Amino acid sequence: MLLGRVVGWFLIAITVIMASGDVVLALGPADYSGILTADVITLLLGAAPEPIPEQSLAAAAEAVIMDLPAWVVVGFAGIALLVASRKRNKRFRFRRS
Repeated sequence: MLLGRVVGWFLIAITVIMASGDVVLALGPADYSGILTADVITLLLGAAPEPIPEQSLAAAAEAVIMDLPAWVVVGFAGIALLVASRKRNKRFRFRRS
């Protein structure tokens, strides 16, 4: 559980850095082109992600996720990890002694 919380907070910190990079790009003199999730995947894997061949719900979801800004996807993953690995309350809180 501790490792999940540490990694979740690390992903949130990376999200803040990515979002600030997008803001700097948006305020710069050149045309704005944000950091997409597909760009980050390409940098991490060394090759462009291959789309799912069949036209299904998974292919449509993949296309939507790859077109989102990278900080949204990493932030969602960090928040989901933090929620999944949070400290739990006692199970029988309302049981009488």
